[in-house]
Amino acid sequence: MLTITAIIAGQIIFAAALIQLSIAISFGRWFSRKTGTLTPESDQAMTAVIMSVRGCDPTFEASLTGILQQQYAHYQVHLVIDHREDPAWGIATQIKSKFDRDDRLRIHVMESPRETCSLKCHSITQAIEHLSKDTEFIAFLDADVAPHSTWLAELTGPLQDKEIGGVTGSQWFEPPTPTGPGSLIRSAWNAGALVFSVYFANPWAGSFAMRRSTLEATNLISIWSNSIVDDGPLKKAIQDQGLRIEFAPSLIMINREHCSVSYANRWVTRMLTWSRLYEDTFFLSVIHSCFSNLVMLANFTILILAILLGNPTALFACTTALILSGGLSTWAYFVSRKVAARSAQLRGDAIGTTTLWRTTKVLLLVPACQLIYGLSSIMSLGCKRVRWRQIEYDLSSAPSFKRLTYQPFIAEPADSSRSI
Repeated sequence: MLTITAIIAGQIIFAAALIQLSIAISFGRWFSRKTGTLTPESDQAMTAVIMSVRGCDPTFEASLTGILQQQYAHYQVHLVIDHREDPAWGIATQIKSKFDRDDRLRIHVMESPRETCSLKCHSITQAIEHLSKDTEFIAFLDADVAPHSTWLAELTGPLQDKEIGGVTGSQWFEPPTPTGPGSLIRSAWNAGALVFSVYFANPWAGSFAMRRSTLEATNLISIWSNSIVDDGPLKKAIQDQGLRIEFAPSLIMINREHCSVSYANRWVTRMLTWSRLYEDTFFLSVIHSCFSNLVMLANFTILILAILLGNPTALFACTTALILSGGLSTWAYFVSRKVAARSAQLRGDAIGTTTLWRTTKVLLLVPACQLIYGLSSIMSLGCKRVRWRQIEYDLSSAPSFKRLTYQPFIAEPADSSRSI
């Protein structure tokens, strides 16, 4: 009986990993056919770039410097900083004096934050109030994104098509070397999320653009005033206007920060909580995570029983299935990584070479990644309170939200590449 159970469980986990790899390969082939659109200089209408900052991200300086050096004729940058005591304030003023030769950067301090939305959403609505009358496009940039010189032209290019209401990039986590387990777990989870985010056209506000007219037609300013995240409401609001969201193939932006295992768990939980609140596909993620974990735990349980009972056939079946499924999952991860590398290449960037040691670590961390995925899915189902950049938010009355606390960001011990 144990032998038959081991064979069946092994076949299921192998088949699941094979499906995962097939989806990743299909995504890679689809991506290879994607082409970007660059806004020609003659069509570069006035664009406002909005950044909301709380705390000083490791790439904040590169992000702000990069956005001030765009190959784009007409644009302004509206940077809303949480507080004058924020560690980002001094850096922003220094960068403005050093790099803002065309006086594009407007630095605002956040004013009277609402309790009914996140500080980021409040900052965005505040920035919109300061846009010049001739602004036609609005772009959003996160402080953990370092934009290259043609970022804005690539992001606004597809908006020349009137059927496109929003243009989005995506994010890839490529932690520095040496790499801890938390960073690789976050990267591995995000690799899977990347595929479905792009397939389902889920916007990412770290690199996103839309027409000002679309923003006004969708009533997004009012929606953001009662929202916990900025990109969550975008898809429905834009699609309700009969428009679609376009993915920009050259804008899978590389995040090179590192994090701990506990941070990775909190981060994945928060991402899944946002998905629960705003995405129709959330329960597919929960079903997938529960199924994956049950099958994996079943195989490990049978493996232990096979050792205790001295059943070599069951032991061989489980061991082989776990090794093969782990190998296929690792393969799928590197297929997605190749897509991110191709995106970086389109803009003249590079991820870096893949070492045997990093490949081995990804393989060994597949079970841990699955467990965190499952744990985060369960935690997100009942999540009533979120702590985000030292601020507590009450989600118990969602879709209504309440900010519970506020204080200026407290800088922690310096680490030049750690996520905050």
